[in-house]
Amino acid sequence: MLMGIVELHNNDILHISDNRAVAEFFGTTPEAMQNRFASDLGVPQQTIQEWVSYYRQAQQVQAAVRFEYSHDTPNGQRWLAASVCPIAVSPTGYPRFSYIVEDITASKQDKEHIEASLREKEVLLKEIHHRVKNNLGIVSSLLQMQSRRTQDAQANAILRDSHNRIASIALVHEKLYCSQDLANIDFAHYIRNLTAHLFASYNTSSNLIQLSINTEKVSLDIETAVPCGLIINELVSNALKYAFPDNRAGQIKVKFYQENEHNLILIVQDNGIGLPENFDHKKSKTLGINLVQGLVKQLRGSIDINCQQGTEFRISFGKSRT
Repeated sequence: MLMGIVELHNNDILHISDNRAVAEFFGTTPEAMQNRFASDLGVPQQTIQEWVSYYRQAQQVQAAVRFEYSHDTPNGQRWLAASVCPIAVSPTGYPRFSYIVEDITASKQDKEHIEASLREKEVLLKEIHHRVKNNLGIVSSLLQMQSRRTQDAQANAILRDSHNRIASIALVHEKLYCSQDLANIDFAHYIRNLTAHLFASYNTSSNLIQLSINTEKVSLDIETAVPCGLIINELVSNALKYAFPDNRAGQIKVKFYQENEHNLILIVQDNGIGLPENFDHKKSKTLGINLVQGLVKQLRGSIDINCQQGTEFRISFGKSRT
């Protein structure tokens, strides 16, 4: 570790006392360095001015100032961490400072290796998400092809629902592939894309059924985004299929916001014909409702259903399940 005491003389630095490590760094002795200016010791003028600026900063705040800089040596570039601190004023009126310099080349190189490794892993993860999205796209296309060859209306509906469920999962992987942050998905943007896909899938006219989306900017990890996306897929799909029979006009609302520091709220609401009077979601045997309940349980959340003036599903769940 390099340590010493210096005086600040206008735009130069006078060495008062330096330890042996400093002297060896300059290729001399502590005695030979005493009362010599940095410029006389061969320090480049640009480096001197940088140090002077840090000394002045320390003098202004009357506290230690830490900084890092690189230094070229015959053995290659070295990274150093320095700390300068005002200590006194010399008898001649020049401010004195102590300094400590530590070689951080090894830790700097380790950090660069870690960052390079993380970049490689991010590229690999993006490629994985891209391939998963493509594979799900192939499955989705196969379902569409099968649907076009099937004359049975019920089978067609099942195939279309399966296609939309797969598309909702594929969209999560597409968002991660395009994202700069592989740990989080912009779920507000995801909801808009997913609902637009569903309206196109069911050939729903925006003039007949209006879609209202009110979402806060919330990011979710993939383990939360997939079940949450499937819930939206099921509830919006059910509203498009059953809430507005006989070309009835109406509105579907999707709200998503953070209720507090820990809880998120998802609301899917329509002003359609509503659910049957004797409907009990806990005893329902329909695949869509059972799937929604299973997904809410997976999120460790709760679901409330309001059947007044249409149907409203209110789902509350934690932002993180870890």
